[in-house]
Amino acid sequence: MAATRFGARVVLDLLSGEPTELTQLGMVRSKPVPFPPEPLAYLGVQATRWSLARADRHSGRRNLWLRALDAAGLGFDA
Repeated sequence: MAATRFGARVVLDLLSGEPTELTQLGMVRSKPVPFPPEPLAYLGVQATRWSLARADRHSGRRNLWLRALDAAGLGFDA
């Protein structure tokens, strides 16, 4: 519910046309990375799941796919 209220406040501020603290946020000013179309999204998720399971079986050693995701800032290296 908090996310809905936040989104509503941002939209109202954007509609007013006046710059506010909320409209100056980076996540409001920039467009998000688009999701790929469904067949590609499914393949990407499955490849990531397989790679993470493989890394678990091999003492955390990451394969090329996971390293590429890490390099792009999309990885699960936490």
